[in-house]
Amino acid sequence: MRRGTGLVAAIAVTAMICGAATDSARSAATLCVGAKAGCFPTIQAALGAAGNGDTIVIGPGSFAGGITIAKSVQLVGAGAGSTTIEGGGPVLTIGEVDGVDQPTVSVSRVTIAGGLNDSAPESFAASGGGVWIPPSFGNTAGATVSISDALITGNRAAPETAVPLCGHVCAFAAGGGINNAGTLTVANTGITDNVAGSTASDPSVASYAAGGGIMNAPQGALTLLHSFVTGNRAAVSQPNGRNTDGGGIVSYGVLTVEDSVVSSNHSDVEAAVPSSFFSGLFTEANAGGLYLPQSSSTTITRSRISGNNVHSTNTAGDASAEAGGIDAEGSLLLTDSTVQSNMAAAIVPASSGFLAETDGGGIQVRGSAAVRDSRISHNSLSATSETGAALASGGGLANIGGSLTLERTVVASNSASATGVGGFNLGGGIFNVLFGGGPPQLTETDSVITANRLAASDGVMSQGGGLYTVDPFSGQPFPVTMTRTVIEGNKPDQCVGC
Repeated sequence: MRRGTGLVAAIAVTAMICGAATDSARSAATLCVGAKAGCFPTIQAALGAAGNGDTIVIGPGSFAGGITIAKSVQLVGAGAGSTTIEGGGPVLTIGEVDGVDQPTVSVSRVTIAGGLNDSAPESFAASGGGVWIPPSFGNTAGATVSISDALITGNRAAPETAVPLCGHVCAFAAGGGINNAGTLTVANTGITDNVAGSTASDPSVASYAAGGGIMNAPQGALTLLHSFVTGNRAAVSQPNGRNTDGGGIVSYGVLTVEDSVVSSNHSDVEAAVPSSFFSGLFTEANAGGLYLPQSSSTTITRSRISGNNVHSTNTAGDASAEAGGIDAEGSLLLTDSTVQSNMAAAIVPASSGFLAETDGGGIQVRGSAAVRDSRISHNSLSATSETGAALASGGGLANIGGSLTLERTVVASNSASATGVGGFNLGGGIFNVLFGGGPPQLTETDSVITANRLAASDGVMSQGGGLYTVDPFSGQPFPVTMTRTVIEGNKPDQCVGC
């Protein structure tokens, strides 16, 4: 018995070793897709025949999307202007939902376009119109992916149905261009004109939309190199629309941005929702460029955040618009960069509620932010309430109970305006206050705050053209640490609370 058992075991081990040797000895192959003889007609067919480590070369032309990549392969097109992978929802799914052994995938020299995801992972929660990298088993990080020399454009995430959750009818759209729960590097690539939620011609049932260009999940790590995220939109509309975050990028995880541009993205709410700012139940459009929630970690270097817009209006209640460029609720390091010409606007018509509120034309900080060797300029806020109060705070920067450090940084030519029956218009350059939590911390070293301005209608308190660092309700100042810092040339005054 023992000899027989040992013999069987030896045969089994030998078979395993031989099998492993055969797998490891297999040479990586190159397969082709396109019109040439011997090529596969579709990308999915080539993926079916490919093995791990293979390269799939895609010729010029347009090829059907709706593809799932579950093997470690390289997809190489003929150039983003020549090879298009189009359609499906998403166009590319890389890795398997709840997978255990996720692939390592490279995609280059292609355009990924025309995806419409309305049902994955749920009919009321659509994630990733162009590229979806789902999480692994146990909600851990998914596939390892690189995308280079590519264009991801004209994709959309918009849920098909809404469900009664959260005390109201809810549906969620996230990541119009990319939704990443893996490890993703994007290089020399454009993420443009993607949408999470509503478009002008096709309103969505979504109550919440986030990451018009890119959504990076909590377990995700995203590196953006020499790329541009432009013209994307997170938007909701009546009757369900309530909140939006991140017209360009939302990152709950780790985000690194180098030598890149995040510009002309939009975060828009058009609502008809009974709401009240002071009750904590209100409609809010947030973060035209980047939304960085609590527990996120972000480093931005040699990049430009510009021309992003936040717009909120409500025909049945109050409205809020915040963070035209960046909303930093987690940890942010911004170096050698510009945040310029971003805008946030809130409008409450006469038929609606009481309050229009807006903060942080360039950057809003609720977590920890360090800004070094950078320029925050020409950002703006606008709050308009036809029959009630208007609040506009921090044309350049709003530090709302966070920790903000400025080093060798210029805050210039930012503005805030408030038009209403009453209210306040505070901090044309910087607004440094406490709204819940601990006191704000603001440190300025070798910096300049200049040429910022405030404009308000009669009856609206307007103070701190350069810097406002006082509790507007109690009059208690919040200390600021300033070293070799200049505050001058601001209107109507320089600093309140200094």
